[in-house]
Amino acid sequence: MVTSGGFIQACEREQLHLSGAIQSYGALLIANKKTFQITHLSTNISDFISGFDEHSVGHLVPEILEGLIQNFNGTTQFYENELQGIKSRLDVILNAVDEQHVAIELVPSLPHVRLQSAVKVLPPSIESDAVLNSVRQQLVDYIAELTGFERVMYYEFLPSGDGEVIAESCQREGMGSYLGLRFPASDIPQIARDLYLKTPWRAIYDASAPTAAVMGHFTPDLTHSHLRSVSPVHIQYMRNMGVMSSVSWSIIGRNELSALLSIHDAEAKAIPLPVMQHLWEVIAQFNLMLREFAARKRMNLHARMQEQLNKLQVRINSAESFSDVWPQLSAWLMKEFKLQGVLLVHANEQFTAGTLRLEPHAFKQVQAKLLNSKEMLWQTDNLLGALPAIELSEVAGVAALNALPQSQQGFQLYLLRSCETYQISWGGRPDKPHEQQGELAISPRRSFEKWIETRLSFSMPWSEDTRLKLMKLRLLLQLLK
Repeated sequence: MVTSGGFIQACEREQLHLSGAIQSYGALLIANKKTFQITHLSTNISDFISGFDEHSVGHLVPEILEGLIQNFNGTTQFYENELQGIKSRLDVILNAVDEQHVAIELVPSLPHVRLQSAVKVLPPSIESDAVLNSVRQQLVDYIAELTGFERVMYYEFLPSGDGEVIAESCQREGMGSYLGLRFPASDIPQIARDLYLKTPWRAIYDASAPTAAVMGHFTPDLTHSHLRSVSPVHIQYMRNMGVMSSVSWSIIGRNELSALLSIHDAEAKAIPLPVMQHLWEVIAQFNLMLREFAARKRMNLHARMQEQLNKLQVRINSAESFSDVWPQLSAWLMKEFKLQGVLLVHANEQFTAGTLRLEPHAFKQVQAKLLNSKEMLWQTDNLLGALPAIELSEVAGVAALNALPQSQQGFQLYLLRSCETYQISWGGRPDKPHEQQGELAISPRRSFEKWIETRLSFSMPWSEDTRLKLMKLRLLLQLLK
C-alpha cells in the first residue's frame, strides 16, 4: 500500500538526533569527559538540581557526577536513586554523544515492585511456531501486568516494510484491538528505525508537554539520549491514536529491526527506570531465543532442501537428456513453491509445466528485467505493478532465477503464480491523502479504525524462504546438460 511520497520524504528528512531539545520530564547535561566542563544543558535544569541554570555552560558538573563520568565506558549506563534533586531523588543515565562528550540525563526516581530475574520470566527455549506464538503472548501479557499501560503490542515488520500487530494485550474494555492489523511503512520511517537499533528503548512520557531546549555552542548528537524530543509528526500521530505516553523496545533480527514491543496509554505515564531495564533484559532474552529458533529453522530447511535436491541430482545424473528429468523436477517445483506454472529456459529451449504461462510480451519484459539486474534473483507478487509496460497478463507473481551471466550458456527459471483475491486489514486507510497544518505534513490519516483492502492483481506473497530455496536450487540446476 502506497502513501504520499512527499509525506514519506518529509519524514525521512527529519534529523531526529539533531533536534536540539529534550522531553521536559527530565533534564540534560553534556560534559567533556576529561575536564568535566559542561558544554550543554537543558533550559529546565534548574527544575531538577540547584546551583545550575541555562547560563551554567562552562561550569563543572556537580562533584557527585565526576566519578560516574570517570567510569563511563561508552555504552549507556543507568544509576538508580543516585542524586538528590530539588523535588525528589533522581536516577542518572549516562550515554555517549561523541568521543569527547558524555550526556548525563536526570529523571525522577520512582518506587517499583520487587523484580524477578529476567531469565525466569519466559520458558528457556522456543521449539516450534506454536510455542513461539505462546511465548510472544506471554511476553506482552507480562509487560502489561508490570507497567500498567493500557495497550501492549508486538509489532512485526514485513518484507514490504509495512508492519503488523501479531500479539496484543489490552487492559481497558472498549478501547478496540489492533491485533491482525497492518500499518504502512511510513508510520515508522527508516530514520526512526535506525535509531531504534542504537538505543535500549524509546520512551515518550507526555506527548502534550512542551520540550526543553538544549543550550550550547553546537547542536549535539542525541542519538543515544533517553530524553530526546519527539518529532512533531509523531506527536500528531500519537494524538490521532488517542495516545499520550508510550515506550518501545526493539527486537533485532539479522542486523536489522524485525519487530517492536510497544506500550501505549491515554494518560501521561512514566515507568521506573529499574522496570525499564528489567523489561529490556527480558526482551533481550526473548530476542536471543527467537534468533536461536530462526537459526534452527534455517538449518532444518537447508537439510530438507538438500535431501530433496540430492534425490533430484541422482535422477539428473542417470538421465540421458534434460527432457527425461523435467517431469519430476517440475512436479517438485510446483509443489515446493505452491505454483500454478513454471518455465525453465535452458540451452535456447523452453520447458513449461502447470496451467499458467507467461505470455510472449510478458516473458520478454520479465526476462529483460532479470538479465539486466545485478542480482541473480528477481521476484514480485504484483507483476503489472512492477512492470507496467506489460499492461495485461494472467501472471501476478514471478520469482525468477538467472544462473549465469548472459554471455555464458546457462538457464533461467521462472516460478509463476496467478492472481488471487485476498484481503488485508489495515489500521486506518494508509493511502488517505495527508493533511497540512501550516507547512507541516502530519499523519496521513486521523482514523485508525480497521480498513479492509481487497487486492485483485496480486499473487499470494512469496515466503521469506524463497530466496534461500532458489539459491540452493541454483547449484543443482548448474548440473544440467
